[in-house]
Amino acid sequence: MPLSKRIVARLDVKGTRLIKGIRFEGLRVVGDLEEAAMKYAQQGADELLYIDAVASLYGRNTLEETLRSISRRVFIPITAGGGVRSVSDAASLLSAGADKVAVNSAALCRPNIITELAKCFGSQCVVASIQARSIGPGLWEAMGEAGRERSGRDVMEWIREVQSLGAGELLITSVDQDGTCSGPDQDLIQAVNEATNVPTIVGGGFSECEQALNALRKVKISGISIGASLHYNRLEVSAIKSYLKTRLAPGSIRSDIASLSYSRKSNKDSVLRGRKIGIIDYGMGNQQSLINAFEKIGADVLLSSDQEVLNQCSLLALPGVGAFPQGIKKLVDLELDLFISKSADQGKPIIGICLGMQMLFESSDEFGKTKGLGILSGRVTRLPPNDVDGTKLTIPHIGWNNLETGPAWAFPWDLNQPKSQYFVHSYAALDVPASTILLNSYHGNHLFVAAVREKNICGLQFHPERSGASGLEILSLISNNLLQMK
Repeated sequence: MPLSKRIVARLDVKGTRLIKGIRFEGLRVVGDLEEAAMKYAQQGADELLYIDAVASLYGRNTLEETLRSISRRVFIPITAGGGVRSVSDAASLLSAGADKVAVNSAALCRPNIITELAKCFGSQCVVASIQARSIGPGLWEAMGEAGRERSGRDVMEWIREVQSLGAGELLITSVDQDGTCSGPDQDLIQAVNEATNVPTIVGGGFSECEQALNALRKVKISGISIGASLHYNRLEVSAIKSYLKTRLAPGSIRSDIASLSYSRKSNKDSVLRGRKIGIIDYGMGNQQSLINAFEKIGADVLLSSDQEVLNQCSLLALPGVGAFPQGIKKLVDLELDLFISKSADQGKPIIGICLGMQMLFESSDEFGKTKGLGILSGRVTRLPPNDVDGTKLTIPHIGWNNLETGPAWAFPWDLNQPKSQYFVHSYAALDVPASTILLNSYHGNHLFVAAVREKNICGLQFHPERSGASGLEILSLISNNLLQMK
């Protein structure tokens, strides 16, 4: 079962303004950032890509407030980049609402930053942004500083290097075609398809649905990024997806749009109303996104690492974007590991999301074996590299995938119609008791656990806070059920 191919709306940013140039030059204001993000999300964009176009020039990133604001209104994945030069820069973007961080110029100057980011946040969170400029037939040079500075690095060699350093996703943009609306560099896309082994987004020049189809038919191309053609209304996301659905294999295009249609009115009897939800703050993860999601479904939310404060909450949520060893270390350093275990024993409802779910299990193999909290039965291991027929699979598992109900699913929610959720991970739980499995999904043809429930504890491998209205509905159903048990 394939992951959906992604249509990514690219938003280049200068301060608080949406800008666009041609070949990264002649930048001009083309619209309002939040209006554009809302528009593309409503049309069915699978992801938003924010790039601070002048961050490298000024040595700072100004995206944090933008991310905080838009993630209160748009509940789809966000990648943010521009001026990311350190682990702390990346952590700031993640805590403000980003799900992944893109790095370009800093990596060209100091490649090991990719490894540092991967060890801290997990490879699935690290996007190597590569700006490719043609220097001859079949040859491209990686450019830095928003396409202005030559690196002397061959793009194909750089692709192989960043993957070996730990990048979990590639964003390849043609400098020559960017902003031109004259079509992508097809030779570049073909060469990238042959060189990559991780999920890869290609961009630059897309202006027709057929061009999108040609790119997405390539097995290793996970998605396309589009900026100028969307901003100038030459293309609409919904029109692109309608065109692709009839021409690509079933399931290749997300059919349930992650709309903004979720309403508290549909949840008027929710026991969440007036209840405090405690988001456990251990210095990792996309806490802001989860705060926004719980507020959207009617809860009062507190973000804290203070055990006394968290004790006053009706339900605890353990978010997570990161690597397992680093996450456990931070919990231990703050003595939150003991607090979470004690809370679980006392019957406190707890929801773990992505890394937060994985840390609830007994152990993980990520970066060597690390002991988990042991609250859930099972262990976490890397997704299989090959499909059941021997075909190589792309890892990390990034994108929208459908769910299937497991033995423990007992919620009044119709899964007969596909309801995609957003996944971004390289590891999944094994040896999980079948009786505790709420939901499953597929990596290729390998079934893996997507959600688990043991009494008052629930773990979600996907990100409901980034999966639109259907994700918010799942979060609401499970939270209400856990609270009703208490």
